[in-house]
Amino acid sequence: MAKLLLVDDDRGTLAWMSAALSALGHEVRAYTSGIDALDALSGWEPDLVVADILMPELDGLTFASIVRRFRKVPILFVSIATKQADAVLVGASGYVQKPATAAEVRSAVQRVLARGSTRARILLVEDEADSRELYRLVLEPDFEVLEAENGADALALLLARPIDLVIADVHMPVMNGVELIRAMRADAALERIPVIVQSNDRSAREAPIWRELRVAQVLDKRDFVLWLDSRIRARIGPRQADTSPQP
Repeated sequence: MAKLLLVDDDRGTLAWMSAALSALGHEVRAYTSGIDALDALSGWEPDLVVADILMPELDGLTFASIVRRFRKVPILFVSIATKQADAVLVGASGYVQKPATAAEVRSAVQRVLARGSTRARILLVEDEADSRELYRLVLEPDFEVLEAENGADALALLLARPIDLVIADVHMPVMNGVELIRAMRADAALERIPVIVQSNDRSAREAPIWRELRVAQVLDKRDFVLWLDSRIRARIGPRQADTSPQP
């Protein structure tokens, strides 16, 4: 069985998750503080980290960014926060929305363990080839990147392959960004995939539809690359070929 590190500032949540995962035969070490969990990692290497996001002293995203700088261990978030897009950009391998059941957590843990510490897969949906190339340059060092020129092509890819995050333009031929996200939210297999929208059209960015469609971020295309690059660097840390633990 696997070695699991759990960190959640709520002792009750930590207790039932520990019991649920220990019952499967996993070795579980649980901490109520991200700082204490980091100390534990200095002398112990788990197969999976399961972390909350909303924690005092050290929030889960910052905790994960530190872990990912010196460990290749996969990270699963279990949180009430709706930060699935942020979780992907920090390198997380899974996300469970609270309130969650023991069965949901156990199932997510098994999926992530089976998947391992593979790179997250991001789908770029953009009709401008130059923009796609620029986004790919920013993303590809840390993520597997797929591309689609319109919403219809994107939907076909989404139905054919697991995707962790979609980055979509609004104005596209064949099927635009709104139509694509509506189709995703209407499909049980796709409805939970986080989406970031980027567009030069201010009126489109400010449209109330994005809240209804549960879009994680809506950004000005001119600022998007800088925002994305700063987000990845802040979460993942300096990019380097060898990410193995240093002595």
